[in-house]
Amino acid sequence: TSASASASASATTQVPKQDRLIATELVAAIDEFMGRLIEELDYNREERNARKFASLYAVGTGSAVDTMPDVNGKGVVVPEFLPGLCTDNVIVMSWIEGTKLTDVSEKAALTREDKQSVKENLELIELATQCTLSQLLDTGVLHADPHGGNLLKVEVPGSDPPRYRLAYLDFGIVSYVPSQVRDGLVCAMASLVFAGDTAAVADLFGELQLIPEDVLNDPSERAALQAAMKLTLHESLKYPDVNDDGSETAVPVLLFDKLLDALSRLVPRFRFDLPPYFINNARALSTLEGIARTLDPSFNVLSVMYPTALNRMLQNPTKSPVVDETLQSLIRSKDTGRIDRKKVSDLLRDSALISGHSKRKVIFDVLKTRGGRKLIRGAIREELDERVVKAVFRRRKGTRSMMPRERGKRRFLSRYFKL
Repeated sequence: TSASASASASATTQVPKQDRLIATELVAAIDEFMGRLIEELDYNREERNARKFASLYAVGTGSAVDTMPDVNGKGVVVPEFLPGLCTDNVIVMSWIEGTKLTDVSEKAALTREDKQSVKENLELIELATQCTLSQLLDTGVLHADPHGGNLLKVEVPGSDPPRYRLAYLDFGIVSYVPSQVRDGLVCAMASLVFAGDTAAVADLFGELQLIPEDVLNDPSERAALQAAMKLTLHESLKYPDVNDDGSETAVPVLLFDKLLDALSRLVPRFRFDLPPYFINNARALSTLEGIARTLDPSFNVLSVMYPTALNRMLQNPTKSPVVDETLQSLIRSKDTGRIDRKKVSDLLRDSALISGHSKRKVIFDVLKTRGGRKLIRGAIREELDERVVKAVFRRRKGTRSMMPRERGKRRFLSRYFKL
């Protein structure tokens, strides 16, 4: 029903054994490594990558910066390339003066100024995570190597007291993620964390052609895949204690090292055909989480990831039927097909916990999205008695909407979700 459903996976579940001691495709792995290495040495490609990235995310000019939080200006700093000086063997770009985001954390004792720097750096790491999610879920243009040397803390020129922005360097590895894959990642994230539905995720893997059909069509293999995924979920999501009433007290923590270790076992066992961007996506988010945890051990990447994923699902900018179907599966009863008030309430509660906002604010943020308005309209239609609906139609004949007026809508929402 909610995020807590995922925690019920048994710790004793075992991933089925593979037939070979080493099941990785060695030739394919070497080809992939060499392909990435050659890309990094292609300076013309790097210049094109940087220009594309800047067109989307550069401060003041990027077309995708509205999806990001405002940290002393929406967007990030991207070096300017000087085409007249660039050749096949040399690239020349503007110099960016800054410091690494991990510099402060290396000190044994933090001064008052250091603590302020840690706060500033964490804010920039959260921005980097949001930016990565925008790349992964919104635009599909992903800087896949955001390690500590490629992210800089840059002072805003002329700011007093000093204010800082985030800068990206090194565009040798930029992945391009297809829209159907972006939609699938959103659905997989929601199905696993909010519903613990490993069967739905297995179906998504099939639709994205990440697993051979003979694996998904074999009942024993499909069951083994679901069991392995439950174990992966159990190992990589650390859930908090549950109160006597079954409610959560905090947000689950995603253990990226456990997740990557578990995925490395699943890939060869079930013959996953992972495109390069899957590996790069996981590495990018894992790297950012690692930097953040050196600054603050309590940092939880889920608090940044899920509001973004949920918003993408509700907006559904590609009008993907897979996204619509996943959203409906999260809010409707499998028995009746009607909107399940408890499932909706649990989904909103989890979103409130993860985002740190009140449940009321989450609801009204949801109402701003296309999917949210559709959800509320459906809830109202199914909640009202048929005779009331007919009466509303007679009274308001000729109107375009049967939604209550704003104050009435707010009263309905408050009663429906027990705000």
